[in-house]
Amino acid sequence: MSKKTPLDELDVAILKELQKECRSPLQEIADKVGAPASTVHYRLKRLEKAEIVEGYFAKLNPEKLGFDYTAVIHIRVDLTPGYYNTIGKEIAKISGVWAVYLILGDYDLLVLTRSKDRESFMAIVDQILQVKGIRQSSTSVVAKLIKEDTRLDLD
Repeated sequence: MSKKTPLDELDVAILKELQKECRSPLQEIADKVGAPASTVHYRLKRLEKAEIVEGYFAKLNPEKLGFDYTAVIHIRVDLTPGYYNTIGKEIAKISGVWAVYLILGDYDLLVLTRSKDRESFMAIVDQILQVKGIRQSSTSVVAKLIKEDTRLDLD
């Protein structure tokens, strides 16, 4: 959604509680934010419709599941109209790619990958390099995860 949705203090309080634990019962969230459960329900539906809340999911530990080979790939592409949509969306379809960003600077796209080992990582790279319009890439392998948190600081 490109247009910002105005949020009041109650919306922000609800979002903070969801980021702490999205499985909390509606009444528990209502108690914590000091509003009736019906109001919290209505606000949640509005936030979902506005695409502020895009979904609810479990945060999995990639290392404990064997996905401890993380890499960052900087990509230069042929600059054509809409290249970031065309090329970025093709890269995003590749299994193991968990983020694709349009960036400004020396490179055009930033791609984050997770895989179980070097061999499966190289399969991801091979698929990326087959995408038409890619001119150059530079890859860094993550040696150690220090912080990774997708929650937003709403303060």
